[in-house]
Amino acid sequence: MNQRLSLQNIVGMGFMVFAMFLGAGNLIFPPMVGQLAGEDMWYAAAGFLITGVGLPLLGIVAISRVGGGFNEISGEMPRPLIIALGTCIYLIIGPLYAVPRTALVSYEVGLTPFLPESSEFTQLIFSLIFFSISWYLSIRPGKLLESVGKLITPALIALLVILGLSPIISPLGVPGNAMGTYTETPFIKGFLEGYMTMDALAALMFGIVIITNLKSHGIKEKASLFHYSITTGVIAAIGLALVYLSLFYLGATSREVAPDPGNGGQILTTYAETLFGTTGIALLAAVVTLACLTTAIGCITAASEYFDEMFEKISYRSIVTIISIVCVFFANMGLNEIIDLFIPVLLILYPISIGLIFLGLIRDWLPNPVLTYRATLATTFFLSIIDLLRIKDYAGLQPILQPFSLIPGYEDHMIWLLPSIAILLITIFLGFAIKPASNCEMP
Repeated sequence: MNQRLSLQNIVGMGFMVFAMFLGAGNLIFPPMVGQLAGEDMWYAAAGFLITGVGLPLLGIVAISRVGGGFNEISGEMPRPLIIALGTCIYLIIGPLYAVPRTALVSYEVGLTPFLPESSEFTQLIFSLIFFSISWYLSIRPGKLLESVGKLITPALIALLVILGLSPIISPLGVPGNAMGTYTETPFIKGFLEGYMTMDALAALMFGIVIITNLKSHGIKEKASLFHYSITTGVIAAIGLALVYLSLFYLGATSREVAPDPGNGGQILTTYAETLFGTTGIALLAAVVTLACLTTAIGCITAASEYFDEMFEKISYRSIVTIISIVCVFFANMGLNEIIDLFIPVLLILYPISIGLIFLGLIRDWLPNPVLTYRATLATTFFLSIIDLLRIKDYAGLQPILQPFSLIPGYEDHMIWLLPSIAILLITIFLGFAIKPASNCEMP
């Protein structure tokens, strides 16, 4: 049976995926990177685009190859570890960090400039309204194409075009010299800043949302699901790349108008106000709120579908409600506070997610997938722990950590990369000698 999706629905699906990825981190980190990188912004942008665009696209490819879910892409790992890792990723990308951050950024950038004085009460009311809307749209996961892809995202894109072209048509300054670590390794620094968008983690989540919406529109065959998942992923990746590049340039030309910002959100606010006055603040408020709302909907939907599969006795609607309530709680913390709280977690989860994505892409060609998966991911996890301990700077651990400083990438949070690649190659060669079990479902 030849299953087809109309051009309108293909574009709508691409817009939906783009909108789900384009959230808080996607808007606040690139301007800050651009300002700090200055004249070296394109090197930093290249690194950022690898982790902020390339990896999410590969994640969608990998997820669609295995059938659409996190449990499928990690199936060669022991079942308890699949559950533990999946739970951690879905909690971080969902109610504990990424989703509350969407409300925080929306409040700080979208509402605070219009308030005579910000307070905890106004932040609470805003978060309640924000998550009430996201709850309402998330309880119908098969209808996101209509609500997000065809309704909210076109308005968001129109506003983004105005904001993105403004610093190109009417720049408020010129890029200066690179600052801080961007003077030495702008590419690697940009690569690591791309972690903060968490889009590689999101790709492991959003795969199931894409598959669910395709199935609800009559696409059932595996080949068709794979084809349309990739098509929508490419549309989303192109959109993200264009937004990032414009925001990098905005940040690089913002030093005169925003000389000492606390975060990228403040750069955006100051830039928009300088260019357009009150209208600019309203424009930015609309962009940020819509972008963050679509991401919140996507993350809540993906996390709820995952936990709905895990806890069969609890309804999907109840899980959406519980997650939304937890989001309200964490959304009433400070933006910088919540970012600092979860950076150590990302230094562990992101390398593992990168490993899962690449292993998912080459799984069909591995002679012994179970051996390669477990050895490679164990190496990645161990060295990510070492990296975390290093930045904590515990004096008693320094003699233990000293030998690891000889591994390339130790100072750049990339200590896991070369050893993981080495183990990957070794286990591929060993795989030809060690025959995998006939049943790949390991305990």
